[in-house]
Amino acid sequence: MRINMVGWNWKHPEDFKIVRPNGVHGMQLILVRSKARIRMGEEMYAVGKNTVFVVESCFPHELYADGEEYADDWIRFDMEDGDGDFFAELDIATNTLIPLDSDIVSELIRMCAEIFYSDKAEKDETLHILMRAIFLQIKSCCNPKQHVGKTHYDIELDHLRQQIYNSPATDWTIPLLADRLNLSVPHFQRLYKQRYGISCTKDILTGRMEHAKQLLLSSDKTVSEIAEDCGFSDCAHFSRVFKKYACVSPAIFRKNKEQE
Repeated sequence: MRINMVGWNWKHPEDFKIVRPNGVHGMQLILVRSKARIRMGEEMYAVGKNTVFVVESCFPHELYADGEEYADDWIRFDMEDGDGDFFAELDIATNTLIPLDSDIVSELIRMCAEIFYSDKAEKDETLHILMRAIFLQIKSCCNPKQHVGKTHYDIELDHLRQQIYNSPATDWTIPLLADRLNLSVPHFQRLYKQRYGISCTKDILTGRMEHAKQLLLSSDKTVSEIAEDCGFSDCAHFSRVFKKYACVSPAIFRKNKEQE
């Protein structure tokens, strides 16, 4: 697992809220350290202290304080080779609450934050080990999620969606994706929306825009370079699409985040 951003013991006032209708690009681990109300997709949870959520890439969610100062720990990360098998073996439910029975996970996140923002030798390998330790601890606190049995198309769609998120520069088209599953375009679109609650066309755009936001925050790439990384050959077109998605231009988005 490769960590992109990490925060430990972040605190916010009693009126704190974050609404992310398109989630964020990449996996997230959110450990709530105060009372809070959390919406994951269509489900709203009233949570107590020391509750963790493992949030899938681009999954819609909302975070609210609940009558007191809001505090959390969090990690944004990407899956790497071999992580899929590790997660499948752990069988941890995503996008749902998991109460923890100790502060061990929070302490491991604190260690991740300290190492992530350091120049220590072997930093990446150490963070990889700590991430696995975090998920092993989470596993010890929860029951395995119930298997509902995936159909052949469910498995193929999950694999296809992962490719879409991991390769935002690819010229994904609906006919191309439908052909990969040997489906007609209408049938493919219907199955995709039934499984993920979003059209494939919008999901492709969401993945690209969230990837663009991440690059604007975490890299020194120019807007033109980011546009190319997100599958846009025309920088002006990219900027128009990004402004419609994020309500501000790429340059202003980057500037506003730098000033926070």
